[in-house]
Amino acid sequence: MTKRGSMIVFVSIITLVVGLIVGLGFLKIAQDYASGKVALKTAAARDIALILDTIYAYPYDVEIEYDVDLNGFTVEICKKKVKISEGGLDPTAAQYPFVPVGDNPKFVSDNPEKILFKKEEGKITCQYKNEDRIKDCEIISCE
Repeated sequence: MTKRGSMIVFVSIITLVVGLIVGLGFLKIAQDYASGKVALKTAAARDIALILDTIYAYPYDVEIEYDVDLNGFTVEICKKKVKISEGGLDPTAAQYPFVPVGDNPKFVSDNPEKILFKKEEGKITCQYKNEDRIKDCEIISCE
């Protein structure tokens, strides 16, 4: 085989691998759309962001419970955005912005069955229920 022929085979193999990765990605996205996970992630991200906006706009201390089962998802509140994904590399992750006033919340919760937001003295804290236990949301550093 000549050098030119081996290069064509190498390029063909690379093209097949990339095509396989893209095809599997499209299959995953189609499955998520069909199961309703994309709609749930989008609606929940928007709801949580609007709840946070409302909490920041409310002049007094407040506690709000978001009672939607997001088991199987990771909820990340960071960089003025609410992001909901299935962990890791998720091509259908949903995110929605909000406006923090004098605060920069950085929380993550894994598999929350319900989320409790509490505002005290202008700062928001977060807890979530998972497996019949109330846990504090993990404080993370945003990347």
